[in-house]
Parts: sequence; C-alpha cells; structure tokens
Amino acid sequence: MTDNAKILTIITYAVLLGAVSVLLNDIREFDFNQFESFQNWAKNADKNESWFTTKNAIQWSYYVISAGLFFWRGYLIYGFSNFLSILKEVENGNYFSDKNIKYFRKIGSIFIWYTINVLILRFLLALIGESTFSFFNELKMEFTFLIPAGLAFYILAEIFERGKIVEEENDLTI
Repeated sequence: MTDNAKILTIITYAVLLGAVSVLLNDIREFDFNQFESFQNWAKNADKNESWFTTKNAIQWSYYVISAGLFFWRGYLIYGFSNFLSILKEVENGNYFSDKNIKYFRKIGSIFIWYTINVLILRFLLALIGESTFSFFNELKMEFTFLIPAGLAFYILAEIFERGKIVEEENDLTI
C-alpha cells in the first residue's frame, strides 16, 4: 500500500504544481495597470458625481471581482492539497482516522463553496459588462464536476466515520 500511496503523492504534487503554475500565469497576465488608472481617477474624480455610475468604478469592480476569482482558485488548490494529508495518514496505516474524516469534509466544503462563489462572481462580472454569463453554460463547464465531487467527499467522510466505529468495535472484541 505504501507504494501506491507514494505514487498517488507524486501525482498529487504534480497536479498541485500544475494548478499553481496556471494560477500564477493567469495572475501575471492580468492587467494590473487598472489599479494605477483607478488611483489616478481617485485623485482627480469629481466628488459630487455618484461613484457607482462612473466608468472607472465599473473597471474597479472588474478588478476586485477578478481578484476574488484568483482567491477562490487558490483556495481550491489549497483544498486539493488536503489530499496529501490524507495520503500521509493512509501511508501510516491510519485509514479511518479523525484527521482523514476532517480532511474529506474540508475538501468537500471547499469544492462546493468554490463553485457557489465563482458562479456568483462570474454573474457579477456579466452584470458589469466585462463578460458573458449563462448559468447553464457555466454549470456545464468545470462546475459539473465540482459539486458532485464535493458531495462525494462528504459521503466519504461519513463512510470513514462509520468505518472508524467498526474498527474500534473490532479492536474491543477478543
């Protein structure tokens, strides 16, 4: 089993490294000059004009929402990194440990929260006119996988919790 755990650990590290590099590349390609133009606008803005109706406020909203999307992608990568902790527990022979149960719930929670929040942020991007949004198209893309996967991890946590109870009962029998 340790050979399989080591192989899965290597695969997990490779996936994490790939996901982090894609995220960093997307951040690098993002137009940070918008922040500079916002600062210039803030210095010269007409204080009597409504802030929410100006073009720069809309650009600033795009900037903030995009930063939120980067945050949630990073959080998803963090959730995926919990697989390493599960694999370490399995490698140590602690299959039904409380830690594994906690990690499965955490991964499930992260997957579901990521999906909900990214859908909301992409909807907001569409409202300010910086992207197109179709609920069903967004749901069909990457999200079709994440919500069922998140629910599956919650189910795995319950299975492991029951397995832990059975394991403890077996340890008590002679």
